[in-house]
Amino acid sequence: MPPRTPRALLAGLALLLGGSGGTGCGKPASAKPATVRGQVLLQSRPLIGGVVVFAPNRDRGNAGKTVLAKIDEQGHYELARDGDQAVTPGWYRVAIAEPADLNLEASGYPRFPAALRRPDLSGVEREVAPGRDNVIDLHIVVGQ
Repeated sequence: MPPRTPRALLAGLALLLGGSGGTGCGKPASAKPATVRGQVLLQSRPLIGGVVVFAPNRDRGNAGKTVLAKIDEQGHYELARDGDQAVTPGWYRVAIAEPADLNLEASGYPRFPAALRRPDLSGVEREVAPGRDNVIDLHIVVGQ
């Protein structure tokens, strides 16, 4: 067997790393934090106030923390955790709660679905992509 040169060893190492994505220590590239913002619409109209909650979906491998945001008067939200807008990428179960001080039905909205208030019952899931600004609009349609 001929002696191995440094160049031959580097070439062999490059072949081995090529199959692993070259991440170095086995951590996925998805570890880069992301930001999340969007708008909540109820019957195609902005939800005036309330809260949106993104709970990590552990069944889909997300070990991040729960993040939430208040919904403003135009239905917009921006997720933040402990004053930091960085969000762990991955799949989330989403819950939305209407504002407690607003009578939605008197404002022309339909009755708010109670299941939407719980991430485990809402049926709403969204993926946060790593290392970017994710715009996730949430459209609630009742009675159709």
